[in-house]
Amino acid sequence: MLHYSAKNNRTYASNNASVSSIPSSGIHRVQSGETLFSIAFRYGLDYRDLAKANRIDAPYTIYPKQKIRLVNSGGSVASVSPKSSSSSTPLIVQSAKSTPVKTVTPTTTKTAVTSPKSDTKDSKITSDWFWPVDGQVTRGFSNSGVSSKGIDIKAAEGALITAAADGTVVYAGSGLIGYGNLVIVKHNDVYLSAYAYNERILVKEKQNVRAGDSLAVIGGKGEDRPLLHFEVRRDGQPIDPLDVLPK
Repeated sequence: MLHYSAKNNRTYASNNASVSSIPSSGIHRVQSGETLFSIAFRYGLDYRDLAKANRIDAPYTIYPKQKIRLVNSGGSVASVSPKSSSSSTPLIVQSAKSTPVKTVTPTTTKTAVTSPKSDTKDSKITSDWFWPVDGQVTRGFSNSGVSSKGIDIKAAEGALITAAADGTVVYAGSGLIGYGNLVIVKHNDVYLSAYAYNERILVKEKQNVRAGDSLAVIGGKGEDRPLLHFEVRRDGQPIDPLDVLPK
């Protein structure tokens, strides 16, 4: 069971996992190890908008030193179309039960992530959300300034971090400043979840995972250990994970 505590917020004030400001040039130059998903995550953008603005087709292959345009010709943040109303529909959590930890194995199931090439009418995840680790929430979500864009969960030493829902690993690395060893899972065209500050990553990019599959070993930042920083993005924008996780 997870518990929320506000009294220890100062302990984790060093958490600087946040959305980066778009550079004045409006251009991001690809670094080795980055994916289109990680770049979109860094700036709080929708990967679909970046792909269309830069004419990058699925499977969204990019290359080191490639220039990715973050703003359109008018100078505004890259956006090619308004979001459908379905993308703002809150997820309904049907179960708050714990999910057993399982060894990650690539799999193809009926609940596999919808291909980005198709139009997704239903923006909800096809399975329930689950807590990525058992522990205590010590820092809550804030969407103002450079405050935390997710939640911090204090857990047991050596705990396994698990997928919060079915999806595909779209980033596994340490290239995003402020996130340490990071895993990003794409659940469908609308939702991504991110698991930061890991001690060790157990999955690879393009690997399919089910809810409860192991993604990493819990790590932390500085003296804040063992700790998981967990984020959820909807259409590229950070939302409060507590809105979708079981109560």
